[in-house]
Amino acid sequence: MKFLFAISLALVSTCFAADLRRDEKWPPKALLEFLEPIRLSCMGKTGVTAEAIKEFSDGELHDDPKLKCYMNCVFNEAKVVDDKGDVHFEKIDTHIAQLDDEIRHIAENFLANCRSIKGDDPCERAFSVHKCWKLHDPKHYFLP
Repeated sequence: MKFLFAISLALVSTCFAADLRRDEKWPPKALLEFLEPIRLSCMGKTGVTAEAIKEFSDGELHDDPKLKCYMNCVFNEAKVVDDKGDVHFEKIDTHIAQLDDEIRHIAENFLANCRSIKGDDPCERAFSVHKCWKLHDPKHYFLP
């Protein structure tokens, strides 16, 4: 059993060893600019650190209650969730439709694989969606 766990951990770690894409097109500058006030507001509301955000975005998955609620806050501030914390992917689809073909394809891949994600509470649901996005495309995933 320990051997199977070690193999699984190695496979997941390899998944995150992919070179991150950080160039003039990705992550989209307009999206980062739109999200910056939301990022700052949600950092203040949840107490999450910039280091925790960067580690999840560019590094390893980690279980941090403040980070989970930060992710939920970002969804709320962007108005893509309901009061229960369920993500309204059709609202995200509307934003994605405005992106250029390459970027839209990347974003659609995130969404296509992670629409049925569930969680016990809004923070856990937001975390589960982000975790799914990161697992499906670690090269392009970013957390603002």
